[in-house]
Amino acid sequence: MVRDTAGVGLDRRWILVGAFALPLLLAGRGATAGEALGVVSMDLLITELMLTLGVAPLATPNVALYRRLVADPALPEAVRDLGPLAQPNLDYLRRLAPRRILLADWQAAGLENLAAIAPLMPLPVLAGREAAIAHGEDLLRLVATLLGEPSRADAPIKECETALLHAAATLRGVARPVYVCRFNRDGRNLSLFGGRGMVGDTLARLGLANAYDGRVNGFGVTNAPLLRLAERPEAVIVHFDRGAETEAALARLGRSPVWNALPAVREGRLVRIPVVYPNGGPRSVTRLARALAATLPALRDV
Repeated sequence: MVRDTAGVGLDRRWILVGAFALPLLLAGRGATAGEALGVVSMDLLITELMLTLGVAPLATPNVALYRRLVADPALPEAVRDLGPLAQPNLDYLRRLAPRRILLADWQAAGLENLAAIAPLMPLPVLAGREAAIAHGEDLLRLVATLLGEPSRADAPIKECETALLHAAATLRGVARPVYVCRFNRDGRNLSLFGGRGMVGDTLARLGLANAYDGRVNGFGVTNAPLLRLAERPEAVIVHFDRGAETEAALARLGRSPVWNALPAVREGRLVRIPVVYPNGGPRSVTRLARALAATLPALRDV
């Protein structure tokens, strides 16, 4: 689908970019590893999209961060680690000799020195005024086109839309508003998700009311004190499980009078779900929809 371009989605300009890029990447057509394509990804979402399409990048920065924040699709062990996201190892990248470097458009100014190693292709990862799910699907189509396999986007997009429909049916009748958050290790602050970001858009598509309706940044998230969870006492609190970080946060929260006074905590309306990348594409949306459908119906009468 082609949509209007003033910050509301991918337009003909990006479709043409994909078409002109095809001759550079077709040598790896059908490959299941970025090494054959020579494509490096500098952004978590772009890496997720490539893996969703069954193509691993040759290399990406901060492999551990991808595995902690995104996790699924899994990043193969063969993918090279370029080091810190803001300061990738240029010597190592030069030795890898990539044919193309994909990066988020907002990264382009800070990473323009990479153009001396390989051609850069900035991609519009922020949805702007467009609904995040539709933007992610368009972006997956664009990446599939850049990789020379446009049809590879069809199955994951269909899976995403099917998961949303099934989850919405399962969640029908869940009337309580829902906070979706990530607890900070300090046990005093948290990240709240809302607006038109991926999490907020997924809640809307599932027919769930977002308990947080305040301002968010371009990624659909804001940092907030714990007390914000008291604004909707009837709400369910859903939080992402980030392993040791979440365990440390919950240990501190358990000693907090504010936390223990929250109705959702006292009444058992606290839901822990596997980590999902809150800025992710169709695969992350699919996982979030399924996680909510698997947990929230049990709280209908709580």
